[in-house]
Amino acid sequence: MGLFNNYEKPGPGVRKDAPKQKAVPRFFSVFKRHFFDLCKVNLLFCIPVAIVTALVILLNRIYPYLAVDFIPIIFLFPFLAGLTFVTRNYAREEHTFILSDFKDAVKNNWSAFLLDGILCYVVTIMICIAVPFYWKSGGNNILSAVASGLCIAIGLFFIYSQYYVPVMIVTFNLKLSQILRNSFIFAILGFGRNFLVTLLLAIVAFLCYLTFLTPSILTIIMPLFTIFLMFSYCSFLINFAAYPLVDKYMVQPYKAEQKKKNQLQEKEDGEDDDDIDFKDNL
Repeated sequence: MGLFNNYEKPGPGVRKDAPKQKAVPRFFSVFKRHFFDLCKVNLLFCIPVAIVTALVILLNRIYPYLAVDFIPIIFLFPFLAGLTFVTRNYAREEHTFILSDFKDAVKNNWSAFLLDGILCYVVTIMICIAVPFYWKSGGNNILSAVASGLCIAIGLFFIYSQYYVPVMIVTFNLKLSQILRNSFIFAILGFGRNFLVTLLLAIVAFLCYLTFLTPSILTIIMPLFTIFLMFSYCSFLINFAAYPLVDKYMVQPYKAEQKKKNQLQEKEDGEDDDDIDFKDNL
């Protein structure tokens, strides 16, 4: 099990007075440092992906209706907990035991991720039905065109909000309703970074599409990329962009408030009474 249970010994660290890297160079620096770790967690995540893919193909042969065929994808969401936890730690530039942390994250968060998976599936189906319906039935009707555009905007807004749901689930002890409410706020606050992440993910999706569209060198590269890196890369990219916003508006204010509370408590009775709402040590 040593392949996945690696734990890198922390180095001498960065000097306190050292200038902090900007986002883009820091992304590539962290990505390069954890490249093989991302490959390992991607291979781990590919196990449930392979099972779910087989179920989708089997269901398609039994009942060839897309809205039903892709239902097994919902059962992939609990495993996103493990993928998110590991890649979030890398985004925070922290170390992690890949296998044990992946397994524990799935065990502790599977129900919330499953509920979110059901929500995502329902919303996706509704958007996929609504947009073509309004687009085709509208003709020259401007109201139908507006309704179609509104559905697309809602879909994008929902995608943006989902960048923050997984990382909040594995980080905080909050109800899913609270997490969803916060994710909608972050979808607006982080609009610029959300748009950039969506663009980068769209490029990956387009390259995958080209692989099936025309035979080329991508026919060899993309399957290897999918098996060894695609899922962990996408998760790392999302968490690298999303976590700083979560840290700024949720983690740091809470820590500051908790520090004041602890100081007052220590003055009163000399005891430290923490009511931590985090799932892991931040």
